[in-house]
Amino acid sequence: MTEETYSDALRRLEAIVAELERGGMDLEATLERFEEGSKLLERCQAELKEAEGRLENLRLPEAEAMIEEAKKE
Repeated sequence: MTEETYSDALRRLEAIVAELERGGMDLEATLERFEEGSKLLERCQAELKEAEGRLENLRLPEAEAMIEEAKKE
């Protein structure tokens, strides 16, 4: 079984939100969708936070190099 990608999780989350907004589900189904959506939201937020950290690590050395270069001028 392949792991669900961020894009897959986000699409599923969007589908759940649309389904909840439409209404018409019984209480149990609503709760199940809400729980699934909450887990997907946590997962997406964690992946975004990890990506932000990775980007920061990539930018920091670049910024430091630019500062050092500016000091030389």
